[in-house]
Formats: sequence, structure tokens, C-alpha cells
Amino acid sequence: MKLPADKKERTKILVLIGMGVIVVIVLIFQMPVIGIQPILKAKKAKKARIEQLKVDIANANKEIEQKKKDTDENIDTLQKIKNTADKYVLVPELMNYEIPAGNYIDEIARKLNLKLEPKRPLGISSETAQAFFKTFTMRIALECSYDEVVSFIKEVESGNPLISVANISISGQLPPKDIEKQMVSFDVQWPTWADPEMPAKMAQQIKDASEKAGVSAK
Repeated sequence: MKLPADKKERTKILVLIGMGVIVVIVLIFQMPVIGIQPILKAKKAKKARIEQLKVDIANANKEIEQKKKDTDENIDTLQKIKNTADKYVLVPELMNYEIPAGNYIDEIARKLNLKLEPKRPLGISSETAQAFFKTFTMRIALECSYDEVVSFIKEVESGNPLISVANISISGQLPPKDIEKQMVSFDVQWPTWADPEMPAKMAQQIKDASEKAGVSAK
């Protein structure tokens, strides 16, 4: 390109050319930055999503561990209840509650060398709505001293923490056979299942919960 002969005009053109070069240079250096900004922004967003994902996974693992712990505790509690019930809740033999109840009392009487009067079953209490247990009651009578009846009742209750003794009656004899002995009677009450199928239902519930949790039933 031929520059004008006039010095002022030539200077203006050179200045314009110089400014144009500077603009081009600036654009050249800015182009990589402008081009990479979307990439950097996307990378930052992806990193944030990854960090949030880590937090979500950690929280989910905590919930899973807590749920497993709660499930294990529930199974353990249910198993303890069943074990206690199997040991202490009265269940009939040959459809008769009097047999196991009488055997329990007779064993204690033999241990303390006490002779009992004929035992009298008083039957099973009427169940209330939503009750798990009913009560079987047997009346016990014997001639013994005060210390002997105290020992007898202690043995009856300590041998089964679910048993209760009620309606204790002590009366003298006319004429007295032995001034140290009185006629004593009291009622022994055992809990029984309102639903006879409850032990089997509990066992199945423990089995189902254990299988679902992936643990072995005890």
C-alpha cells in the first residue's frame, strides 16, 4: 500500500495500522481464554456434582447401617421375648393347664417336704381386647408353719418371675392339732397366651425378619 505524501496523513494511517495490530494481538491472546471458559465452568460443575454424590453416598451408607442395626436389635429383642415366654408362660399339656401347673407346685412341695391338700384349679381369666395374655389360677392349701408358708411362696415366685401369688389366707384349726401350724391357702397365677398359636407366630416372625436381614435366626 502506497502511503500519502503528506506527512500528517501518513502519520494518521500509521497510527491506525498500529492500533489495528494491537487489537488483533489482544484478540489472539484472549481467544484461548474465551474458548476454555465453558470447559472450566463445566468442569467446576462436574466436580461439585461429584462432591455432592460422595456426600449422598456417605449419608445413604449411614442410613443403611442404622437400619441394619435397628433390624438386628428388633430381632434380638423379639428372640429374648420368645425365650422368656417359652420358659415361663404356661402352656397346656394334653389341652390341660392343670397338669403343668400342678407339676410345678408339686415339685416345690417335695423340695420343702410339705404335704399339700388337693389342688383346685380356678380356671382361666376372660381375655380383654388386644390382650396378649390370660391368667390361669390354681388354689393351693396346706397345713404348715408361718416360716414354711413364707419359704413356699418365695420358692413359687422365684422359680418363675411371671408368676404371682394372691389371696393368702391363714387360719387356726379347731381344735388345734399343732399350735405351730395353721391352715394356709393362696392362689397361684400363671400367664398364658391369649392366642395359643402365638409361640409359633413369633418363631415365624423371627425367621422371616432374619432371612430378610440376611442373618441367621438364633
